[in-house]
Amino acid sequence: MEYNASGLWTLFAFIIYFPTCIPFFIDAKEIIEETCNLETFSPRCSSQLNIFITRSYHGHIKLGKCVKMDFGQFGCKADVTEIVRRRCNGKPRCQVEAIDDAITDTQPCLQGLYTYLETAYVCIPELTQIENCRDIMIGHQIQHTISTVIEQACMHQSQPFKISTSQSMDIEITANILNEVTLETNSVHVTVSDSYGNATQMDIARTSPAKKIFESSDLHILFDQSEAIIMFSFRAVGCEDLMAPEYTWIERKRNVITIGCMHNEYTWQVKCIGSKWIGFRGNCTRQIESKPVEETIDETEERAKPKQPIFTKGIQYALTIGTTVLLCVAVITTGFVCLRKAEYKAKASKGIELQEMTGDYSNTWKATLMRPVTNDLNNPNASPPQQFYVLNQQNDTPIGTLR
Repeated sequence: MEYNASGLWTLFAFIIYFPTCIPFFIDAKEIIEETCNLETFSPRCSSQLNIFITRSYHGHIKLGKCVKMDFGQFGCKADVTEIVRRRCNGKPRCQVEAIDDAITDTQPCLQGLYTYLETAYVCIPELTQIENCRDIMIGHQIQHTISTVIEQACMHQSQPFKISTSQSMDIEITANILNEVTLETNSVHVTVSDSYGNATQMDIARTSPAKKIFESSDLHILFDQSEAIIMFSFRAVGCEDLMAPEYTWIERKRNVITIGCMHNEYTWQVKCIGSKWIGFRGNCTRQIESKPVEETIDETEERAKPKQPIFTKGIQYALTIGTTVLLCVAVITTGFVCLRKAEYKAKASKGIELQEMTGDYSNTWKATLMRPVTNDLNNPNASPPQQFYVLNQQNDTPIGTLR
């Protein structure tokens, strides 16, 4: 089997790059629950996700689980979102009673009218903390934040939200609306500008997220305050700059780096695939001894080329595996033969002992008439008594005499 070096590089690059192709936004679904009197609101999120309350009202709102009849008094309600957020936001689970004093004290309806709690929430990953609208430095690890957090930290101070990454790397932003069920508008707009002042508008639909890669290492995010709650997910895309090895120079053009030696014209290139630099790495170690004048360029290039092994790694692996299998088969076969011989000897020895004790040679032994033997050496014509030798049926060796 022949192994193509370019094919192996392609497979290696696919393994590295494939995880970066997977969308990293969180498909958060808004859930609405009604909590009647004497009941408890108990939302739960799966592992590594936390609760975020998008909206919570207390009042006589509409027909549903808690109100079965219409008395013409629908619509009275109080916004208790902040109260419920303080109890639940950032937790995997929480409990809020519908008759909690902080909630019932709002008294949005007439005395005696039945009221209940209606709450909407989503499960989201852990959010990046923004203090005093400081810049967020991002890497390949995904980070998340929410428009309400940006509004409190930056918009109230009339400052844009800024994210940065290493030089020569891009930033990928995904934005989706969390309160898609309770939001009345179909889309919202977010303005993203780079350090050169180039502005790009992202249109975020209510039912589908928006994603874009910006070819900049510094971005500013601005948006108008609205009822939409937007979750931003961002990460750095690309490869960080390489440090120039000793006696080399480096030139980078987006996702390709050219590296060359200072003391000769030898150069090579590496490409950024996913978050890794892939390609051949040369060596520009300074030569201490001066080269002979008569040495030609062809000889120098021929010496610089790495020696190719006789067998490729694939063939070496195949030979190793084949040799190991043959050795295993030989060991198993030898052991099996030795075991069978031992069994035959054991059976023969048991059979001889049994027949010597019982004198029964009918099954496994046979009597064979042998040439007559005489004890009278002086008279060869004498008629000796007839003798029979008992032979072993397996190897025909005499084991006794019958007269």
